[in-house]
Amino acid sequence: MHFIKSFLISGNISFLVKTCTNFFIPIIIVLTFELGDIVASNNDKEQYSSYNYHGLNDHCRVYDPYESLNRKIFIFNGVLDSFMLRPIAKGYGRFTNDYTKNRVESFVGNVSEPLSTVNYALQGNSDGVFKSFWRFAINTTFGLAGMFDIASKFDLTPPQQTFGNTLAYYGVVPGPYIVLSIYGGINARDVSDPLISNGLLNPLDYALHKDFKLVVTGTKIVHTRSKLMPFTDYVTKNSTDTYIKVIQAGSFIAAFSLLMWSIKYHHESRSQNINTDRALDIKQMI
Repeated sequence: MHFIKSFLISGNISFLVKTCTNFFIPIIIVLTFELGDIVASNNDKEQYSSYNYHGLNDHCRVYDPYESLNRKIFIFNGVLDSFMLRPIAKGYGRFTNDYTKNRVESFVGNVSEPLSTVNYALQGNSDGVFKSFWRFAINTTFGLAGMFDIASKFDLTPPQQTFGNTLAYYGVVPGPYIVLSIYGGINARDVSDPLISNGLLNPLDYALHKDFKLVVTGTKIVHTRSKLMPFTDYVTKNSTDTYIKVIQAGSFIAAFSLLMWSIKYHHESRSQNINTDRALDIKQMI
């Protein structure tokens, strides 16, 4: 019952997402730069321009040549989050129990599983293709469209993959750090994932009705934001520079995830050379 109520709420969320897409995104793009200029002008520009990731923080090697622009978009995203997404996610977290959240987590993850299968195939990883395909098949069939994770009981737990992971496998470097309006921070190599390739390379995307996809997207966004609430609240209250702290956290998560993935699936990977000491060093800085 809680799950059904959650998805009825998701229908309203999808309508909100659709409305914003059709009417507000052009305005948001313009306001990103205008609002960013106004807010950023109150900050000490010399403090930011003199910051050197390699010199002052060797533990967080993030290439950020567009920091000035990124900070403006980061500020705008924070304002937008405070007035729109955070209140919705707060209500979602308050009125749904852990059981419902687990069902949502499993369902939205299952929708993305075919994307992993395609990317494992592009990487030439037959083990990943086998496990991700059967994970999707079992959870969709016996797990009520993925709401229950049955496949994990059979050790079918391959890490989810995107086209950014495939590019990394073939040696493409992350590139500069970029903050996108609404979406948030991402490196240049992965920027096509939320914009194009996640939908283009997911076979399931072609079979689903666009309204249903909006419901799934809206649900995933709100669910993810709710999960991040403790971290973002802590950083906002305790960090003197939330921009740097978010980059540090993202750097560790990416490094540690890549480490685990490399150990399990790519013992002789040509493209990645991350060791446990470096991952732990980054974690200590968060």
